[in-house]
This record gives sequence, structure tokens and C-alpha cells, in this order.
Amino acid sequence: MNIKNNTSTRRAFLSQSTMAAIGLSMGIIPAISACRRSENTTLDASNSSSPKILLCYSWSHSNIGDIAITPSMLHLIQQYIPEAEVTVVANAKVKATEAYLTKRYPKCRVVENPFNLSVEKNSKEFQDAFEEADIVLYNSGTTLSYGRWEKNWNRTMPLAMPLFMAREAGKPYGIYCQSFEKFAWPSDVIFRPMLSDAAFVFARDGNSLDYLKSLGIEPPELGWGPDATFAFNLRDEDAAEAFMKEHDLKPKKFITVTIRTSIQGFLDKKREQAHAAKIRQLIETWIDRTGHDVLICPEVEWEIEPARKLIFDQLPKKIHPHIKFKSKFWLPDEAFPVYAKAEAIVSMEQHSIILALAAGTPVILPRFLENGRKAWMLKDLGIEEWLFDIDKDPEEQITAALLDIHNDYEAALSKVKSAMDIVHKGQKHTMSVLSQTIENSRIAKWTRYI
Repeated sequence: MNIKNNTSTRRAFLSQSTMAAIGLSMGIIPAISACRRSENTTLDASNSSSPKILLCYSWSHSNIGDIAITPSMLHLIQQYIPEAEVTVVANAKVKATEAYLTKRYPKCRVVENPFNLSVEKNSKEFQDAFEEADIVLYNSGTTLSYGRWEKNWNRTMPLAMPLFMAREAGKPYGIYCQSFEKFAWPSDVIFRPMLSDAAFVFARDGNSLDYLKSLGIEPPELGWGPDATFAFNLRDEDAAEAFMKEHDLKPKKFITVTIRTSIQGFLDKKREQAHAAKIRQLIETWIDRTGHDVLICPEVEWEIEPARKLIFDQLPKKIHPHIKFKSKFWLPDEAFPVYAKAEAIVSMEQHSIILALAAGTPVILPRFLENGRKAWMLKDLGIEEWLFDIDKDPEEQITAALLDIHNDYEAALSKVKSAMDIVHKGQKHTMSVLSQTIENSRIAKWTRYI
């Protein structure tokens, strides 16, 4: 047979050879083979009364954004598909993930990620959940990208494995609101057909969506959708109130400031210092013009001490009474109600921006290029005027936008509401697509066994 001139044969050959190459390199051919056999598994009617979703992944525990993504996705599922049973694949610290999620969403189940290359894992729990699932749902993030900043095959490919397995097994799968930075060779050879064969692919920023279209990626449903974290709704009001009382913070009389430094990579020390200088000047001007307080707080645990050294310690002593410092890492459950009580959020980290908007609070995002395409979601939400390039834009311009929020707060709140109206509309559409995909999957499954 002439493979070159036979499209279906060529596609099958590419699929088989690609999966074999990935599987051999990762030592997980047995897991793939077991899941491939799922089509021949006898359907257990007792386990099919509720839709079953395999959610990949719950991310890390050192970043309130990474923590918040999964409970937000669970909240969306609870809101739009309340009868669904969700199994979450924990990318890190499975016991801590299980404790956090099941306390808040008792119906969810947590299993370990079998594709972590650092240790050998028993993948039976994952395989069982995979076989039962009506859909493999890939969570919000920016993990399906290879080659923009680094070419770490062993970081990118293991995280994508559930999607390749679903494609191989003929199981529906979808990507929920990711940013897509780059598919460098050889990842483009396998990512493009995998994404095109997904039931749906949603990008959380229009810039990523344009990039996917430029690659000719054409799944049945390709569009924009808001990051899952916009649905976050967990509030530890007691912890928030205790923190505000301890630091004498008055509602709507303070802003929060969150930085990002060289400790996470991407930035060199020179740029780090330049960014910090702009943020310090913004804080000084804010206090001078408004008399309101500033809370320096982390999104990432590792950024606490850099923020102390680069920002807090270098601010003039005369304004220290107006400076509050979050010296311990906090969960999004505590941060969220504090953000709701703030007048504005100034953050170089994206998910504090998302949490703030979800809490109804105006934002300023002084991003830098290596933050990636996700920053452009503010343009999608109609609030691009609050988005800045901290390397290029003068501090005075960033501070002026913050003071504009202060000086016409009702107008700023109206902009937040308009942005969230777009978010809610996007959530309704993306979740309807997810729901329909699950329904189609279940109909197909039952038809196969009748």
C-alpha cells in the first residue's frame, strides 16, 4: 500500500509511530496499551448513571493561582453539570491536593499523576478513571507549549499524555481555556493533529487563539473562553477579617501590590531592579496622593522574601506606617475576600488579576514580555487600558492609571462589571460545549453496547 498517497493510512501511521515514540521515551507503553483496550471493556450500567469527567490537572501548591484553578473548574462543573462525577489528576502533592479539594468539593475524587518522571508510580487508579471517563478535560494553564523559553521535552510531554491517550483510545477530550505560547519542532508534528482532533479547544486569550488559527488547527469547536479561575468563589472570611484587623486595613482604603522577580526565571537582575524601582515609586506616589495603605502580598510563595528585600525594605521609613506586608503564604480562600475589600489590585502575576476581577475589584497589570500571551486577556475583556509593559511604559503612566481608578471609582467598578459580563457569557458558552460533548460521548458509548 502507498502510504504517501493514502490519507487515512498516513494518519494512522503517524498516530502509531508518534505514540510509540512518546511511550518508549517515557516508559509508559503499558499504561497506553491498557487504556487503548478500554473500547473493549464491558460497560457497567451501575457506574454510568452520572457523567464522569477526568480533569487533568490540579497544579502546584506554591502559587495561589495554581491552587485556585482547579476548585474554580469544579465550581463551574457543579454549576453547569451538577450531576457529574469528577476525578482530578493531581500533578503534585496528591494528599495535600485531596485534602484541599475534597474538603470544599466532597464529590470529587483525586488520583495521582502517573506521568511524573521523577518517581515510578502505580497508574491503576488513573487507568480506571480514564476508562470510566466520558471525557478527558484539560484544565486552564499554559502547559501545552514547547519551545518559547526553554525546550524541556520531559516537562511538556508528560503533562500532555492524557490527551494523546484519549486520542489513541477514541475517547472525547477537550482543552479548557489555555494559553498557547509556541509549538517548536518536533512538538508541532504531534500537537497540531492532537488539538485538531479534540472535541473542543478554548484559548483564554485572543492572542493564543490567533496563534492556533495560524497553525491551521481546526477542532470542531475552537474559540475564546475565560480562564477557569474567573469562577473562583471560595472565601475564608474569618482568616481575611483576622488579617485585616491585625494590620489595621480598612475596606476600600488600601491597594495590594504583587511583584514577580528573577527567582522564577525569565528576568535578569538588572530588569528585576528596574521593575522594583518602578513599583516602589508607584507605592510612594499612591500614598502621597491618597493617604491610603498598601499591602505587599505574594501570589507565589517564593516571592515573599524577594518582595521584602526589593520593595518593603527599600521604601522610605516615613511611609512605613502605610505599608503592610504579608510575610506568610496564603491560600486563595483568604486572598480572595481580601482582594474583594481592596480598592485596587496591582499585580505582575496574572492570577491575582483574575481573582481580583472575579471579586469585583479594579486591577493594574504591569506585565513583562515573558509573562506570555495570557496578559492579553485584558484586551479580550475590554480593559486593555489597565494593561502595561513594565519594561517600556514609564512609571508615571502606570501610576496615573491607578490614580484614575481612585479618582473615579464608580467608573472603574463599571468597567469591572462589563469585563465580568464577558467572562460570564464565555463561561456559559464553554460549559454548554462541555456538557454537549459529554452527552454525545455517553450516547455513543451506550449505542456501542446496545
